[in-house]
Formats: sequence, C-alpha cells, structure tokens
Amino acid sequence: MKYCELSYVWKKIYESEWKSLCHKSKAIAAVIVDENGKIISEGRNKIGEQEILNPRVAHAEVEAVRNLDVTKYPYVKLYTLYTALEPCPMCLGTLVMGGIRNVVIGAHDDHGGAIELIEKSKFLLSKKITVTWMPQFYGDIQRGLQAIKELLFNEDNDKLERMLADFSVYNSRGVNAAKTLVYSGLFHDNLPEHYDIEYIFNRMSELIEE
Repeated sequence: MKYCELSYVWKKIYESEWKSLCHKSKAIAAVIVDENGKIISEGRNKIGEQEILNPRVAHAEVEAVRNLDVTKYPYVKLYTLYTALEPCPMCLGTLVMGGIRNVVIGAHDDHGGAIELIEKSKFLLSKKITVTWMPQFYGDIQRGLQAIKELLFNEDNDKLERMLADFSVYNSRGVNAAKTLVYSGLFHDNLPEHYDIEYIFNRMSELIEE
C-alpha cells in the first residue's frame, strides 16, 4: 500500500505519529471523527516533551478525548475514536468516561493493551463499546514506526530488546522493516524531521510487502 492510498484519517494519524517521533515521544496518535467521518479532535503521544507538567500521562487517546470540544460536538456517543495502537488501561478508561462508544484500532498491544478488560467488567460491558480492528498491515506500520523511535533514541539496550520483542509478537514484519531502515544508515546524517511521513511510510510499506 502507498501512502496516497490511505484514508485521510490514517494519513492524519501517521503524520501525527511522525511528529511525536521527531519530538522523541512515542509514535502513537489518535483522532476522533463525527458521525459523518469528519475529524473533530486529535491527539498524539507527548511523553517525551518536557514542557508538559506531567508528560507521563500525555497518551494519544487521552489527548484526543481531552481536546474534543463537547460544546461544539456534543453527540459524543455517535463519534468514533481511531487509534493506531490498542489503548492502555488509562486510555481505555478515558475514552469510555469521555463518552466514546466506537473504537477502531490499528495494532494489538501484547504488553499494555486493555481491550480485553471490556469483557471482564460489568461496567464496561454496559457501555456497549464497539471495537473494530484494522488489517494486519496497519499494525505492521504502527509497530514499525514505534520501533524506529526506540532504535534511534532508546539508549537502554536491554529495554530496547524487550520492547522490540514485544512489538514483534503480532507485527514482526514492521519491526524488521524498521531495523532495515535504521541499520541502512538512513538517519546517520539526517535527523528524522529531515524526512516526511509519506517517504518513511512508503519505504516501510515496500519492505513489509516484500
């Protein structure tokens, strides 16, 4: 798949993820669309950005829900949150308490994903949350972008290996594509912000689909 073939929702998500990566935050992003498919809020991971008082909780889904102007868009239960990565417990709780009832997810998260909690909680079950998973390719791209971030900026080799192993549980093709790009020397002379997301996406897509 080429970047130009993506829906505008996923273009926005991956564009925001690349921005997060360039700020040394995690490459994770989310958007909320209204009942007509229009993007009405967005959020990206900002945990590496120290101008935020407590960046540890600046997760993509939390930011997207927090940024939703409910005075302008009050019919929250009709809206859909698209997120590149399976929400963690905090993000799941935030989107549920924020009124979101429809969620589309790009990648499974074997480590921090919390969607399974929906079936284990009477409260969450009562909210009748609809969850849709995107095809495998979207997960491979997602984990590939996350892997690029860790390969470039994670100086703890043991933690890096654990994270790459976690990303590979469902999306080893994406992780391998990221390794190929990074180890090829693509970023030796140029910082990530030298490239746009379309270029990186298309390079990764070619490697994933080989």
